Amino acid sequence: MKNIIRTIIILLLPLTIGACAHMDAAVRKVQGEYHAVQGQYYLNRGDFAAGRAAFAPRVAQWPDDPELNYFMARFELGGDKPEAALPFIQKAVKLAPANADYRFWEGVTWWALMKPDKERAAYEKALSIDPDHLSANLYLAHNMLDRGRNAEALKLYDKALSLNPDEPQAMFNRAVALERLKRDREMKLAMHRYLENYPDAPLARQGVRMLNEAGDFSWRNHVIGLRTIPLKAVEFRPGTATLTENGEASLRRIGEMLNDKADLNVHVVAYVKGDTALARDRALAVREYVRRQYPKVAPARLAPSWFDTPESIKTDAGTHSLAQSVNIFTKVQ
Repeated sequence: MKNIIRTIIILLLPLTIGACAHMDAAVRKVQGEYHAVQGQYYLNRGDFAAGRAAFAPRVAQWPDDPELNYFMARFELGGDKPEAALPFIQKAVKLAPANADYRFWEGVTWWALMKPDKERAAYEKALSIDPDHLSANLYLAHNMLDRGRNAEALKLYDKALSLNPDEPQAMFNRAVALERLKRDREMKLAMHRYLENYPDAPLARQGVRMLNEAGDFSWRNHVIGLRTIPLKAVEFRPGTATLTENGEASLRRIGEMLNDKADLNVHVVAYVKGDTALARDRALAVREYVRRQYPKVAPARLAPSWFDTPESIKTDAGTHSLAQSVNIFTKVQ
């Protein structure tokens, strides 16, 4: 009887070990999913200190878990501590060398540490793993642009836009690369595309300045109150005081601001070379359009003036003369 029992135990032992191993793998999988969800939660909230506090003891318990090291690197980097982030991201890369995301964030860490050669190498390694890694293509393009390698940067921005046609940084910096390459016609097209998609972005004002310096005034920066607002030029149908659709759209933006801030007043200055009457009609048409669309805005808050001379505009590239234009800016009390 003892022999039978012993035999049964021996037969069951491998099954028990296998079951434990299977259970351990399942537990590790669940833990990994939990870490990933919670880590992303802290990143999305921008609560890097809380993330660091939650993950530090886990890294101490499981020091060879690449994902835990990755999240710790992200939290340190988010807290503007790239020196602290570096050993964590390097360990994540060492533990999971085929992970393109880890390689990318290693590059971002080197960027924060102002080591452009190491930054570039990390992005290139990420792309050797995954050639379609959007962020690695984008940030390698930034690296190349910073180095003045504009043609290479342009190719990488094109690749990034092939992966995501609406990527704002790629759209804007593609125009910058084209400007540096003296390809002004293409630069204008690229910047128009950016401004159509992101007219309220922080870089939009710089984009308008780039167009203006290249002699394109289809967009203008208007100083309204304490803000500089990029808008399509206020335009009229040829030879008339009838606003185009683009002109109306720009005036609605200004009208909304005047409607929201009762103490805000602006100048409306119209220029038409050689035609005082048309310049006057256009200045008054602007005021009348805003009055109709926003009845709460008193006409006196849009002070009109007009000139039969071109508008002279100074940019870093020189002085430009516009035969017909409308400028709107804050009225100084």
